[in-house]
Amino acid sequence: MSTPAYRNRASLVACVLFIVIGVTAFMAADDFSMLGAVFPKTVSALIVFFSSLWLVLSWIKPRDVVRHVEGSVVRQIAVGLIMLAWAFLLEPVGFLASSMVAFALLLVVAHYGSCSRKLLLLYVVATCVVTGSLYVLFTTILQVPLPAGMLL
Repeated sequence: MSTPAYRNRASLVACVLFIVIGVTAFMAADDFSMLGAVFPKTVSALIVFFSSLWLVLSWIKPRDVVRHVEGSVVRQIAVGLIMLAWAFLLEPVGFLASSMVAFALLLVVAHYGSCSRKLLLLYVVATCVVTGSLYVLFTTILQVPLPAGMLL
Protein backbone atom coordinates (compact mmCIF):
# COMPACT_ATOMS: atom_id res chain seq x y z
CA MET A 1 0.00 0.00 0.00
CA SER A 2 1.03 3.63 0.02
CA THR A 3 1.73 6.18 2.72
CA PRO A 4 1.06 9.93 2.61
CA ALA A 5 2.94 11.98 0.04
CA TYR A 6 6.37 13.38 0.79
CA ARG A 7 9.30 14.76 -1.18
CA ASN A 8 11.60 11.88 -2.04
CA ARG A 9 15.05 13.28 -1.21
CA ALA A 10 16.87 10.57 -3.14
CA SER A 11 14.91 11.43 -6.27
CA LEU A 12 15.62 15.14 -5.85
CA VAL A 13 19.34 14.49 -5.33
CA ALA A 14 19.41 12.20 -8.40
CA CYS A 15 17.77 14.94 -10.48
CA VAL A 16 20.38 17.49 -9.41
CA LEU A 17 23.16 14.97 -10.08
CA PHE A 18 21.85 14.26 -13.59
CA ILE A 19 21.56 18.00 -14.28
CA VAL A 20 25.22 18.47 -13.29
CA ILE A 21 26.27 15.46 -15.41
CA GLY A 22 24.25 16.74 -18.38
CA VAL A 23 25.70 20.25 -18.18
CA THR A 24 29.22 18.83 -17.83
CA ALA A 25 28.74 16.52 -20.82
CA PHE A 26 27.30 19.38 -22.88
CA MET A 27 30.31 21.57 -22.15
CA ALA A 28 32.75 18.70 -22.78
CA ALA A 29 31.21 18.18 -26.23
CA ASP A 30 32.66 21.55 -27.27
CA ASP A 31 35.99 19.73 -27.70
CA PHE A 32 34.48 17.51 -30.44
CA SER A 33 34.10 18.38 -34.08
CA MET A 34 30.89 20.15 -35.03
CA LEU A 35 29.44 16.96 -36.47
CA GLY A 36 30.75 14.76 -33.65
CA ALA A 37 29.18 17.03 -31.01
CA VAL A 38 25.62 16.69 -32.31
CA PHE A 39 24.75 13.45 -30.53
CA PRO A 40 26.38 14.13 -27.14
CA LYS A 41 24.96 17.65 -27.02
CA THR A 42 21.48 16.42 -27.94
CA VAL A 43 21.50 13.66 -25.33
CA SER A 44 22.99 15.86 -22.60
CA ALA A 45 20.45 18.62 -23.32
CA LEU A 46 17.63 16.07 -23.06
CA ILE A 47 19.06 14.76 -19.77
CA VAL A 48 19.16 18.29 -18.35
CA PHE A 49 15.66 19.08 -19.62
CA PHE A 50 13.96 15.95 -18.31
CA SER A 51 15.86 15.98 -15.01
CA SER A 52 14.87 19.62 -14.47
CA LEU A 53 11.28 18.81 -15.35
CA TRP A 54 11.20 15.87 -12.93
CA LEU A 55 12.83 18.00 -10.22
CA VAL A 56 10.18 20.72 -10.57
CA LEU A 57 7.30 18.22 -10.72
CA SER A 58 8.63 16.30 -7.71
CA TRP A 59 8.96 19.52 -5.73
CA ILE A 60 5.54 20.93 -6.67
CA LYS A 61 3.52 17.74 -6.33
CA PRO A 62 5.02 15.13 -4.01
CA ARG A 63 4.00 11.56 -4.75
CA ASP A 64 2.67 8.84 -2.52
CA VAL A 65 5.29 6.29 -1.57
CA VAL A 66 4.56 2.79 -2.80
CA ARG A 67 5.83 0.19 -0.36
CA HIS A 68 5.60 -2.90 -2.54
CA VAL A 69 5.39 -3.28 -6.28
CA GLU A 70 4.18 -6.55 -7.74
CA GLY A 71 6.28 -8.00 -10.52
CA SER A 72 7.59 -11.16 -12.05
CA VAL A 73 11.21 -12.04 -11.35
CA VAL A 74 11.23 -14.29 -14.43
CA ARG A 75 10.14 -11.38 -16.65
CA GLN A 76 12.73 -9.09 -15.09
CA ILE A 77 15.49 -11.61 -15.74
CA ALA A 78 14.21 -12.14 -19.29
CA VAL A 79 14.36 -8.39 -19.97
CA GLY A 80 17.92 -8.27 -18.65
CA LEU A 81 18.99 -11.24 -20.77
CA ILE A 82 17.35 -9.81 -23.91
CA MET A 83 19.10 -6.48 -23.42
CA LEU A 84 22.42 -8.21 -22.77
CA ALA A 85 22.05 -10.36 -25.90
CA TRP A 86 21.12 -7.26 -27.91
CA ALA A 87 24.27 -5.49 -26.72
CA PHE A 88 26.48 -8.42 -27.73
CA LEU A 89 24.74 -9.01 -31.08
CA LEU A 90 24.63 -5.35 -32.08
CA GLU A 91 28.05 -5.33 -33.74
CA PRO A 92 28.05 -8.71 -35.55
CA VAL A 93 24.38 -8.73 -36.60
CA GLY A 94 23.80 -5.01 -37.08
CA PHE A 95 21.67 -2.35 -35.43
CA LEU A 96 18.48 -2.72 -37.40
CA ALA A 97 18.15 -6.52 -37.30
CA SER A 98 19.26 -6.98 -33.70
CA SER A 99 17.09 -4.09 -32.50
CA MET A 100 14.00 -5.43 -34.26
CA VAL A 101 14.46 -8.87 -32.72
CA ALA A 102 15.16 -7.43 -29.26
CA PHE A 103 12.16 -5.09 -29.46
CA ALA A 104 9.87 -7.92 -30.54
CA LEU A 105 11.14 -10.18 -27.76
CA LEU A 106 10.61 -7.41 -25.20
CA LEU A 107 7.03 -7.02 -26.42
CA VAL A 108 6.49 -10.76 -25.97
CA VAL A 109 7.93 -10.67 -22.44
CA ALA A 110 5.82 -7.63 -21.51
CA HIS A 111 2.57 -9.03 -22.92
CA TYR A 112 -0.06 -10.45 -20.58
CA GLY A 113 -3.10 -12.42 -21.63
CA SER A 114 -4.16 -13.81 -24.98
CA CYS A 115 -2.89 -12.54 -28.30
CA SER A 116 -5.20 -11.82 -31.22
CA ARG A 117 -4.22 -11.40 -34.88
CA LYS A 118 -4.96 -7.68 -34.61
CA LEU A 119 -2.64 -7.32 -31.60
CA LEU A 120 0.06 -9.37 -33.30
CA LEU A 121 -0.16 -7.11 -36.37
CA LEU A 122 0.05 -4.06 -34.11
CA TYR A 123 3.19 -5.50 -32.48
CA VAL A 124 4.81 -6.10 -35.88
CA VAL A 125 3.97 -2.58 -37.06
CA ALA A 126 5.17 -1.04 -33.77
CA THR A 127 8.44 -2.98 -33.99
CA CYS A 128 9.09 -1.78 -37.54
CA VAL A 129 8.06 1.83 -36.87
CA VAL A 130 9.99 2.25 -33.62
CA THR A 131 13.23 0.61 -34.73
CA GLY A 132 13.04 2.16 -38.20
CA SER A 133 12.46 5.61 -36.70
CA LEU A 134 15.39 5.19 -34.32
CA TYR A 135 17.59 4.06 -37.21
CA VAL A 136 16.66 7.13 -39.27
CA LEU A 137 17.04 9.42 -36.25
CA PHE A 138 20.52 8.16 -35.43
CA THR A 139 21.91 7.83 -38.95
CA THR A 140 20.30 10.83 -40.66
CA ILE A 141 19.54 13.46 -38.06
CA LEU A 142 22.14 12.79 -35.35
CA GLN A 143 24.77 11.51 -37.81
CA VAL A 144 25.70 8.56 -35.58
CA PRO A 145 27.28 5.66 -37.44
CA LEU A 146 25.50 2.48 -36.42
CA PRO A 147 26.91 -1.02 -36.82
CA ALA A 148 25.84 -2.49 -40.13
CA GLY A 149 26.79 -6.06 -39.24
CA MET A 150 26.00 -8.89 -41.59
CA LEU A 151 22.26 -8.10 -41.66
CA LEU A 152 22.31 -4.23 -41.40
